[in-house]
Amino acid sequence: MSTDLSASFNEQYMNINTKMKKRFMRKPNVSEATNEFIALAIQCEHSEQPTFAGHCYIGAAKCEASIGNFLGEAEHYMAAGRQFMKAEKKLWSLRFCSPDRENLEAAIGCFMQAMSKYPEKSPVRAAILMELSNDLVSLNHKLEALSYYEQALELVEESTMKVMGLRHLLNLQIDCGKLDMALETANTICDLKLKVPEHMLAEVQVSRILLALLVKPPDDTKPPSLKQLFLDLMNDIESDALPVNMDLKLKLQSMIISNANGDSHLLVTVASDMKQFLTMHQNELLNKLMSEDRLDKLALS
Repeated sequence: MSTDLSASFNEQYMNINTKMKKRFMRKPNVSEATNEFIALAIQCEHSEQPTFAGHCYIGAAKCEASIGNFLGEAEHYMAAGRQFMKAEKKLWSLRFCSPDRENLEAAIGCFMQAMSKYPEKSPVRAAILMELSNDLVSLNHKLEALSYYEQALELVEESTMKVMGLRHLLNLQIDCGKLDMALETANTICDLKLKVPEHMLAEVQVSRILLALLVKPPDDTKPPSLKQLFLDLMNDIESDALPVNMDLKLKLQSMIISNANGDSHLLVTVASDMKQFLTMHQNELLNKLMSEDRLDKLALS
């Protein structure tokens, strides 16, 4: 492209559109126009101009739509969405704020256009929503990402993917501070009649214990499995539902007792010993539990 990239892009883009319009009265060569849009998009990508590339892929998508090639249309909308998302991430990395979110809204629009070309129950729709959610997380739009990820999970039927997706949802809900929702998701994972790998079940159950201590759900709203989890843990009953080593089990017991008794010093001691056994999200929950305990103490003093 020429030194004046914007002018060069506009000129080439308009030339392709003009050729299509001139052929309006006769059958246009859509394939040629599509290839020209794609070639210009690649040229823009190589010039590190993802926004221009996104517009070119939209042009290609519209060409495919004009001849009823809906899968080709969806493919080009996805390419456009990824380019707009790349442009948004570039701004984000430079710490520039776009109040109107032009690139981000364009990316979301393209993803939605692509998704609309697939049947309602298609796993491709779920994959598109998950990709969009992951992109939004990387841009720190976690609440927005949560909404799209929940929609994606509604379309997932395969059991292994469902379990993995619910685990990701659980951690995303914790990130967003939606602890009530996170506890519900953890309960769902443990109550689903699906095969959950032992290491994942252990992780979810520990998160479930921490969430229950923070959320404090009324007894009449607790599912039986949650009540049984605490009963087995505090009575040293061996259970396949809590596949953790004895060291961590003892620390969980101490944490529950210190929290119930309002013993801040013991809770801090137990927490420092537990951290090595916990995931990043679980440590966040543990820190929150200690913070709430300190606030309760201040309120009573």
